[in-house]
Amino acid sequence: MNELYIGLMSGTSIDGIDAVLAKFDENGKSTIIDSTSVDYDESTRELLHSLCSPSDNEIEKAGEARVKLADYESQAVLKLLEKTGFKASDIVAVGSHGQTVRHCPDRMFSIQLDDGARIAANTGIDTVCNFRAADIANGGNGAPLTQAFHSVLFGSDKKTFVLNLGGIANVSVIDNDENHTVLCAYDIGPANTLIDTVLRIIFKKKFDKDGEIAKNAKVMPSLLQEYLSNPYLSKPAPKSTGRETFNADMIKEELFIAMSNEQYARDLVATLTEFTVIACVNEIRKIIYKYSMDESRLIVCGGGAFNRFMMDRMRELLSKNNVEFYTADALGIDSKLIEAHAFAYFAYMFTHRRPLNLKDSTACAKNSVLGCLFPATR
Repeated sequence: MNELYIGLMSGTSIDGIDAVLAKFDENGKSTIIDSTSVDYDESTRELLHSLCSPSDNEIEKAGEARVKLADYESQAVLKLLEKTGFKASDIVAVGSHGQTVRHCPDRMFSIQLDDGARIAANTGIDTVCNFRAADIANGGNGAPLTQAFHSVLFGSDKKTFVLNLGGIANVSVIDNDENHTVLCAYDIGPANTLIDTVLRIIFKKKFDKDGEIAKNAKVMPSLLQEYLSNPYLSKPAPKSTGRETFNADMIKEELFIAMSNEQYARDLVATLTEFTVIACVNEIRKIIYKYSMDESRLIVCGGGAFNRFMMDRMRELLSKNNVEFYTADALGIDSKLIEAHAFAYFAYMFTHRRPLNLKDSTACAKNSVLGCLFPATR
């Protein structure tokens, strides 16, 4: 018997909510029925950005943000129901990631702002949230999580890298055995978060479309080497990170110069783009060596997959490593929807109380059922 779930995702870029309605069969295989998105207004975007680093009056701002976030999430769910003609009673559960504002696994916590009770009240659908807590409680990093879904979605007869380039870059490595075992998964470092910070503050844009600014500017070698010496990059996996480490404070001196020097600002975008490329390529090569891969394939998803210049640079650097290079979209899978689809999958797994094995990626001590349930009153 098929079951319907909705997955919601708000990523590090803090643009808005992506929502996916997915159908699951009795074996947990799923297909997307439809999707939608809802953009945040500028005040909500600014509020959420402000909570990603220490500031005054955080508790009240976080409370306000939780309410706004839940209302946007509810709007996305209701928009999806209206678009597809399904009723709330047709949906088993909503899986909501929330908005990560602190990720500190070394101190045993990760905070995703959300309000599952409000989503359930607004939509009339049971809502599952707080997916990282159980993994951390069992000794894990709480991130990344999507490798469990990547294994289902991308497992094949070739060893496969899934490189997600959102705000943070994370990689899942999937074996070519019959179970599509996840060999490892972890956060590499920044993908778009630092680039987008420069675009937002200096150029008043959301992102560098097609990498045009980076493509037509120059990398600053000494600054690139400084970025590549960041201690996180040499930290052994399993590991995870976020905007606690890679944020505007990390590049505050460069931003100060960029405010009065447009060419420097453009070169800064080029340097940060190259930083992302080199950090990712270095990790992929380490994994190829570790697992003695004669051949493999790389599937890129997330917003970075649409940065044509970034993709060309990665393809160029990996050409000698016998890696087949794809974007998820080239394989017929909408790159922007993978994470929202993943949280529909996690809601399905929670509903059926199926634990996820994340030991080789988050270092949790045992398999964990992820999520907390907020039942709707119907």
